[in-house]
Amino acid sequence: MKTLIFYSSPNKNGNTYKLMNEFIKGLGKEAEILEVFKANIKPCIDCKYCYKLEACSIKDDMTEIYKKINDSDLIVIATPMYFASVPGPLKNLIDRLQVYWSKKYIREDRDDIRIKKGVSIITGGTYWEEMFKPIDETLKLAFGAMDAKIEGELRAINTDENPVEKDEEILKAAYSLGEKFR
Repeated sequence: MKTLIFYSSPNKNGNTYKLMNEFIKGLGKEAEILEVFKANIKPCIDCKYCYKLEACSIKDDMTEIYKKINDSDLIVIATPMYFASVPGPLKNLIDRLQVYWSKKYIREDRDDIRIKKGVSIITGGTYWEEMFKPIDETLKLAFGAMDAKIEGELRAINTDENPVEKDEEILKAAYSLGEKFR
């Protein structure tokens, strides 16, 4: 199973990174990690180029990322929550998934759809009732565009006061979630 992880935090030693690594340990095999903050992904300009072709008019790192998505069996989005949503660089990537949406719903080309598995790992510095609802809706649409069925979710709350490295339960949950996809 080929695994692609969209790691969407600028912090290499933060909570999201630590949970992602525990997931990978549980997975027990190699995973390709795409560091979204380091990628050159420009925002969608709504040019409708993808209405005619399965491609984007913008030539940046997304050209290769589309190939990686297509070749993957398991797609993981590991991200911190910023103001009830995803960080800006990940939002650029999600908006550029319009290529897949246009393929299915504008050009109605559904011949080579291959269902993948999807996992979301989200960290939140604080906690309030239904705090993950907006980000979950965004990621649901992103996974849907990539033809990935969400088969696993992990949420870490109050990480500002309780960092994940001090939370044995959440670390075990991340490891166990990875094991599920061995």
